[in-house]
Amino acid sequence: MRVTTTKGEAVEVITISLRATNPTLFGRATLILVAATTTLLLGTSLTAAAQVGPNDEVTREQFDTWMTELSNWGRWGDDDQLGALNLITSAKRVAAARLVQAGRTVSMARDMTVQQLENPDAASANRAPVLVGSVRSVFDINPQGGFFWERYEIEYHGSLVSHVDALCHVAYNGKVYNGFDFEAVASTDAGCTELSSVNLKDGLVTRGVLVDLPGKAVRRVDIEAWERETGITISSGDALFLRTGREVGQSGGYHPSLMPFFKERDIALLGSDVPQEGGQVPGVQVPIHVFTLVSLGVHLFDNLGLEELAQTANELGRWEFMFMASPHVVPNGAGAALNPIAVF
Repeated sequence: MRVTTTKGEAVEVITISLRATNPTLFGRATLILVAATTTLLLGTSLTAAAQVGPNDEVTREQFDTWMTELSNWGRWGDDDQLGALNLITSAKRVAAARLVQAGRTVSMARDMTVQQLENPDAASANRAPVLVGSVRSVFDINPQGGFFWERYEIEYHGSLVSHVDALCHVAYNGKVYNGFDFEAVASTDAGCTELSSVNLKDGLVTRGVLVDLPGKAVRRVDIEAWERETGITISSGDALFLRTGREVGQSGGYHPSLMPFFKERDIALLGSDVPQEGGQVPGVQVPIHVFTLVSLGVHLFDNLGLEELAQTANELGRWEFMFMASPHVVPNGAGAALNPIAVF
């Protein structure tokens, strides 16, 4: 159907049935996408959705609009639990493998600081969690038999341990990715019965891109300038990583105004050496987490160790690499501690 806008431009109206596009992320609705015939499909819609205030500050109203208008709910089917991992195609993996030239591997995990329990016999799995993240060990030895063993206890969510967040980790308005009901999916009795880290058991392989912009809340203008400087364009299926300089005393993260950029480029994975957040949205505690995990279905890698990766990238003059990660196959988990690898 063709209509005429108030500016006299002829446009085509395309009606697409999508899941959960209303402001509260409930139910089904119909999303009308209006695209000028001289532009690419979705171009006008995304440009309009990306508009923010003069200081790039994102309001709660704008955030809620992005949560619905840029959502991936229903894109890969009503029952999909992989989210943006669907963007990592076989061709994308092969292309990532072809990036390997020097054969150099680099860990992208922070070193763990192991704390020994003062009284292992009194350790309780039901004690209150340490939200900043921790790793504890209980060691035992049998000198006569020549055996040594241990039990590791990891509380990885928080700001210390390198980990991946599963799509059941964060909810918004009672919903998690693809419209699943949060309280039906996650419970203290059963963990995450859907959208858990077990969905990553086949491993992750794709192109990784390191953006080295320490000490700032990174906005669209920063990344686009970085792309022009490096000649690299962030594209569909990529794993995007930001070095903020955490380990050398700097701070930063992804500014909330970057949310439409994540959708436009169709990134598959997002990570940083911090827990992502580089700004605030009033009334939303962790806006980057909420938008990526809930709306886009993008798994997050928090608290990575990116100093050695940045040094290697600088040495080689290369900011793209083959990215690999293989989380533990833990049933009903909301994520996993892990050691991702970059291969140059």
